[in-house]
Amino acid sequence: MRDHPPSASETPPAPGTWRRVVRLFMPYRAAVGVLVVLIAVYSALNAAVPLLTQMVFDRALFGPGGPDLPLLALIAGLAAALACAVGAVDLAQTWVSARVAQRVVHGLRTEMFGRLQRMPLAFFATERGGEIQSRLAGDTTQIEHAVKDTLPGALSGAAGFVVAAGAMATLSPVLAIVALILSPLVLLVASRSGRALETLSAVGQRARAELSSIVAERLSPGGVTLARIHGRRDAEAAAFAAESERLALLGVRSGVVAQWVLSVGHVFFVLTPYLVFVAAGLTDGVTAGTLVAFTVLQSRLYQPLWQILHISTEFRSAQGAFERVFGYLDLQPEPEPRQVPASGPGAPASGPGALAVRGAGFRYPGVGEEDRPALHDVSLDIPAGSATLVVGPSGSGKTTLGHLLAGLHRPTDGSIALDGTEVQAPLPGRICIATQEPFLLQGSVADNLRYAAPGATTDDFVRACRTTRIHERIMALPDGYDSLVGERGALFSGGERQRIALARALLADAPVLVLDEATSALDPLTELEVVEALLAERVGRTTVMITHRFGVLDSFDTVVALEGGRVVEQGTRLDLLGDRHGLYARMVRAQTGAA
Repeated sequence: MRDHPPSASETPPAPGTWRRVVRLFMPYRAAVGVLVVLIAVYSALNAAVPLLTQMVFDRALFGPGGPDLPLLALIAGLAAALACAVGAVDLAQTWVSARVAQRVVHGLRTEMFGRLQRMPLAFFATERGGEIQSRLAGDTTQIEHAVKDTLPGALSGAAGFVVAAGAMATLSPVLAIVALILSPLVLLVASRSGRALETLSAVGQRARAELSSIVAERLSPGGVTLARIHGRRDAEAAAFAAESERLALLGVRSGVVAQWVLSVGHVFFVLTPYLVFVAAGLTDGVTAGTLVAFTVLQSRLYQPLWQILHISTEFRSAQGAFERVFGYLDLQPEPEPRQVPASGPGAPASGPGALAVRGAGFRYPGVGEEDRPALHDVSLDIPAGSATLVVGPSGSGKTTLGHLLAGLHRPTDGSIALDGTEVQAPLPGRICIATQEPFLLQGSVADNLRYAAPGATTDDFVRACRTTRIHERIMALPDGYDSLVGERGALFSGGERQRIALARALLADAPVLVLDEATSALDPLTELEVVEALLAERVGRTTVMITHRFGVLDSFDTVVALEGGRVVEQGTRLDLLGDRHGLYARMVRAQTGAA
């Protein structure tokens, strides 16, 4: 049994890839049927042109009685009509194939995005961001090209080959056999080379994903700063160049393999017409018109065959893209939570924001059974409308407890209940959490605030930002609340980002608010001011604050001290200060210097 979800590099190729690809088109089978009919009509119309050429030579120009100008004019009119019909059918074929391609790719993208949204947080902790972007954007773009261009091209090539071969057989069975005798050899070479190309394509797609990961990580504000601080710019450039060189060499190898197929086809295309001419010289009854028509049909035959050879290499690459996308679609997301009422003597009295933790334990995925769990047998009662302070040394399990309270993780043991209902997943509108590392979206300050409350007004923004003491800073910007925050909020300091994120959490207006080191980047005086204003704003609502710095914070109803993943103290601030040897009292003395 695996301890963590599979990463991209571990995801095995999906079995029956092409069967799954066919199933993608089942909802659009009517449109695919229309596309096949259009391709067949297009191929038939193209094959009719050489037959008109035969009529021109054998009847209109060199027939009995000399040139027949009326017949020649009629044939020219038919040729013009055929050209118009071919253009119209080709346009319709392009429209249908593009529409089907966009719907199929749109379905894949949205399904994959939705599946990834439901994956546990442990998946995103192990999977590289560049890999996710590569599959969601790069691979689906390749699939789009395959569906829109490659697949219709393959169908058109196959139909054109069959129609042209049939027309050639109608004109001269002997010459048709000579023209087609080498084609199986070409297709065999294409098949053998395609396997090598498939392997190279899969390796190349992984290399592109690695390159995307390097770009996303190393060219982020944090990555660039880190490289400059430690003098690693040249090393990072060298690492990127090495990966890019690897991708370039793979591209060269893929190009050589693909060109090998096309080169064999080229030999076939050059040699076969001369074989046909030799056979025509040895065969009785081949007229000039038949030979000219046959020569034109040969080009109609070789063009689809060349198209098939070229497309066969693209199909191999597309197969790798489909397998990578299907690999993500086969991942098992977290099951949808059920609202389970808490039961037993541990069930709290119902109320707006009453939390009950009963024997909760948690072990992070990948941690061995012999290792200490992050939390063990934690039991707490947090009354509705109370303010609770959670403290403890680093590694004591404070953040883990905050994530369990917010539903970001499920306890591996015990349970957590909100108002009598077990918390198995995040509960938007009921529980909100503000973390130590605030995530600001690319956009304006107002966009980020509105994310938690789409219907919030400017007055709501101002009230929340005044509470977190960030309003004046925002109004000092040229565009106020419409000012851009930059990549992940890079245009603001760490403390300013935290205060914007706190204001966003306040706008969520949830009965329970968990603050996980959400003021760690503030100076002590500003932190005290913000915390007191926030608690005053949330009077009558449940607030749980997790922090390292608490020496002067005295506005909380209850203090919970964690150590080694266990609750070692719980009570009021004065009660815990009364035990001079207790963890809380010792930490307060260490922070304040008080005796």
